[in-house]
Amino acid sequence: MIHLPPRHAARPGIDELELWPDLMWHLAALLKAGVSPAFALAKATEEVAGRQRHLEQQPQGLLARWDREATGLLVAVGDLHHLLSSCLLAAERGAPVSQACLHSVQTLARPTSLERALSLAACWQVSERTGAPLAEVLERFARYLENDIDLLQMREAAMGGPKATGRILSWLPLLGLGLGLVMGADPLGVLFGSVLGALICCVGLALALVGSRWTARLILRAEKGEL
Repeated sequence: MIHLPPRHAARPGIDELELWPDLMWHLAALLKAGVSPAFALAKATEEVAGRQRHLEQQPQGLLARWDREATGLLVAVGDLHHLLSSCLLAAERGAPVSQACLHSVQTLARPTSLERALSLAACWQVSERTGAPLAEVLERFARYLENDIDLLQMREAAMGGPKATGRILSWLPLLGLGLGLVMGADPLGVLFGSVLGALICCVGLALALVGSRWTARLILRAEKGEL
C-alpha cells in the first residue's frame, strides 16, 4: 500500500500539463534513435533540471504575477526531476524502472504528477513484461495526454460565457441600487429605514450569496466534466 502525502492545491495550468507529453515525445525520440533507456533518461533529467533552475531564478514579482499557476509549475517541474532521477538510478543499476516510478509517487507534490507518474510506470511495465517497443508505448501515451489537454482547453473556452454571465449577475443587485439612486429614488432609505426593509435586505443578500455559490459550483462541476 502506497501512502501519499498531501497534494499541492493549485489547479494545473496548461504549461504544467504540457510537461508530460513533451517528456514522452522526448524519450520516445531518443529511444527510436537507438540510445539506451538509461541514456534517454539521463538526457531528459538534464533538460528538466535546466528548466527547474530557470524557473527558480525568475524574479519574485514575476512569479507573483503568474500567481498560483507559476508556483504549481515550479513544483511540478521539481516532481518531474525527482521522478526522472529515480528512474535513471534504477535504469543504471539494471533494476525495473516501473518499480522506481511507483516508489517515487510517494514524494510527489502535485496531483497531476501522481497521475502521470502512475501512467508512466504502467507504460514501462508493459514494455518490461511483454517486450513491446517502449518508444511506441510512450508515443501513444503522449498522444493521449495531448488529446486530454485539447479537451480541457475546449471545455475552458466553452465555460468562458457562463463565467462572464455569473460575474455580471453577481453585480446586478449593486447596479440596481445605483440605478435607483440615479433616478432619484431612495433604495437605501427603504432598505435601512424600517424593519421590513432590513429584512428584505438580509433575504436579498442571502439569495445573492446562494446564487453566486450555486453558479460557481455548477461551473466547477462542468469544468471537471461531472455534469
